[in-house]
Amino acid sequence: MQIIPVIDLMGGIVVQAGGGDRQHYPPLQSVLTQHTEPEKVIADLRSGLSFEIIYIADLDGIFYQNPDIALYKHLVKVFPELVFWIDSGIKSRQDWQELTKVSGVKPVIASETLDDLTLLEEAKQSILSLDFQDECFLGKSEIWQYSEWWPEMVIAMNLDSIGSQAGPDTKLLQQIRNKRSDVNIIAAGGVRSLQDLLMLEREYISGALVASALHNGSLNLRMLTQ
Repeated sequence: MQIIPVIDLMGGIVVQAGGGDRQHYPPLQSVLTQHTEPEKVIADLRSGLSFEIIYIADLDGIFYQNPDIALYKHLVKVFPELVFWIDSGIKSRQDWQELTKVSGVKPVIASETLDDLTLLEEAKQSILSLDFQDECFLGKSEIWQYSEWWPEMVIAMNLDSIGSQAGPDTKLLQQIRNKRSDVNIIAAGGVRSLQDLLMLEREYISGALVASALHNGSLNLRMLTQ
């Protein structure tokens, strides 16, 4: 199972994710780094952990339609060995195409921001984030209703679980599995321990987005390489 560290960006720095109030996340505090600059945070993460993918949630893009394309290009240049999954608040085909032009970036299409549903037909190689908050689906209901529109990889994103240390949302994971048994599911939110990761692996979950458990030391290199 793939372990994918998460970087939440706002105002050019890495912030500390916790709960659904993403517009008020504080600067990152971590046992792995003393920095909040994205490049330095990623470098410090890589000095203690082995991974191939970084997930970036660009909150300025998500909330204000102001994605930092220049930063993505810079990070790809500095870390050419990594693949960056980026949620920049894609609304339209134009937004998606702008991201696809950046080598080393795989766009994440989030249900909460997508307006142009016809994009799902074209973007089969992208990743779809199925977003939930307060037990409600975020986005156009058709995205959840017509699972045949989904690409091969989807993220089960419960925003209430982010930073909660409450464990993965197994109910949501099962709901997605019941709708499409053939998709690769990435769990997002609530991972707090090696035991959670092992549970997800037993449930044939393809990967997990992880932030808080890495930054508070609940997960470390020794655990992840056992």
